[in-house]
Amino acid sequence: MSDAVPAPAGTRRRLFLHCVGSPVPGHDRYAERALVLARGDDVVCVPRGIEPEYLGFLSALGLGPAAANVIAAPAGNGEVAWSLAGRLLHGGGLVELVARRLGATPVTIHPYAGTAAVFALARALERVSCRPVRVHAARPDLLDLAHQRPLMRARAAALEIPVAEGEVAELASPFGRRRHDLEPLRLAIGRQLRRTGRVIVRGASGVDGACTFVVGPGGEDTDEVLRRIALASDNRAYLVEVLVDATVCSTVHLRVEPDGGGVALVGISDRRLGRGLASAGSRYPSAARTAESMKTWAARFGGWLREAGYSGLVGLDFVEYRDRATGETRSFFSGVNPRASEGTYALALKDGVAAPAFVSGMVTTRAPGFGRLREALGGLLYDPDRGSGVIPYATGCLDQGRCPMVALGNDRLHASELLGKAQAAVETVWARS
Repeated sequence: MSDAVPAPAGTRRRLFLHCVGSPVPGHDRYAERALVLARGDDVVCVPRGIEPEYLGFLSALGLGPAAANVIAAPAGNGEVAWSLAGRLLHGGGLVELVARRLGATPVTIHPYAGTAAVFALARALERVSCRPVRVHAARPDLLDLAHQRPLMRARAAALEIPVAEGEVAELASPFGRRRHDLEPLRLAIGRQLRRTGRVIVRGASGVDGACTFVVGPGGEDTDEVLRRIALASDNRAYLVEVLVDATVCSTVHLRVEPDGGGVALVGISDRRLGRGLASAGSRYPSAARTAESMKTWAARFGGWLREAGYSGLVGLDFVEYRDRATGETRSFFSGVNPRASEGTYALALKDGVAAPAFVSGMVTTRAPGFGRLREALGGLLYDPDRGSGVIPYATGCLDQGRCPMVALGNDRLHASELLGKAQAAVETVWARS
């Protein structure tokens, strides 16, 4: 007899794996974000057991999987850098356990990103379960392509989607850089600085916060940026673009269906930017005045991704600004996120409880677990009768002194106030202890 929670007849069972592995201790705990994407019959793989109280909290809101469908794949024997897919493949009996939980229906794996390990897991599940398993994510070659910022910028331009003014600077080598090795980048920065006095420099690939530099007021001078780039070896090509005074930075979230399916709009949210222009959260509804144009451009780009063989979640970033010469509000394409993003989870929570607005962000706290966090937040936790409140997620991060939260309210101002009150509440509780 199967111990799986059954799926409705005629549907595919969903398996969520939202961690790609990292050598940074504790990074795998973000895999727990997938809990807010899942529903009762979905199976979610996490790096460690989830507090029953937290699963009960989600369940009371109509969110999350059944407790029996949460499978822990802890790291062992120095395997902390392995992705969850890798742990399942190498953990004795885990693939068989997942197959039993999924039951006798076809399966779709929804990963954070389509890595080689995820596709290997799909093949292993097919062998064990004797049923079709597909991956709802880009193949590794398409994932690598989408990570190349200059190539995606060129593709957007070819699709007649506006891009920022700028150019690509190619270095002779990513290694052993001396002053003359960086001259192509120095010249490119100088050319673009003449336009607005501010430039953003981004490595061709990599995490935005780690390979993004601002030259000019509010940033650093050219020599300091070049000095820092000289110490890096992760990029040979750099995008050098004019930095405008952005009024809104938005992400259009799409879902590209497999097997020739369509491109669905999941939603559009605004990014909250922190130091180094790294994401500090998101807001909904979007305040972008050019939101409809962004959606049109995103659909066009999503169509190209579908034709290239892409499937799964993707976020397309845009920047809105006021043109100094004409006073008009304009926007342009700024990048591709070929995976789930922070806004993905916030939108899922908004849709799950039918809230009109949200603001998300990271809350710092000394709560050792969800139980203590719940005590500290008290009446600020989301209440379906009230229709507002905060929902913590990725609660495995609590032992690192932080927890991502989504504040849901009547409008963005209300949601922002709730997130601020949540931060103040947890600070007050531990200030007294």
